[in-house]
Amino acid sequence: MAKQPHPRLPIAPADIDQVVVLFYARVRQHPVIGPLFMEAVGTGDSEWAEHEAKIASFWRNAMMIDREYQGNPMRIHIANDAIQPEHFPIWLGLFHETLMDCLDADLAESFFALASRIGRSMAMGIHASRSRPGGPPLLFG
Repeated sequence: MAKQPHPRLPIAPADIDQVVVLFYARVRQHPVIGPLFMEAVGTGDSEWAEHEAKIASFWRNAMMIDREYQGNPMRIHIANDAIQPEHFPIWLGLFHETLMDCLDADLAESFFALASRIGRSMAMGIHASRSRPGGPPLLFG
């Protein structure tokens, strides 16, 4: 029998699902990143439901609740030339608002700390993949 992972945070899978659904409802309305997501995900309800399920699985994996997620988010984001490092602060701002609306403040801030590390890593990975060798590094605060 496989050993169950020990979750990073005391969060229920249903809470992760709620965060993801509300977050993407906000993303779709955002004037800057909304069109990027609509282009990448699609416009149909079934496309969004599939994307939200995959991202909820990603977060359950990141929280060490389960290990069912299959994917390489860095590769997917790098491959989409429309995604730029400067989009991540927008993403993180919306995600923080959503977390604060869905979870108690301490849990929301802990979840956000993990999301921030992932977001900075993704932004730096995108920048590095598109930079000329020997160019200046991209630094994030």
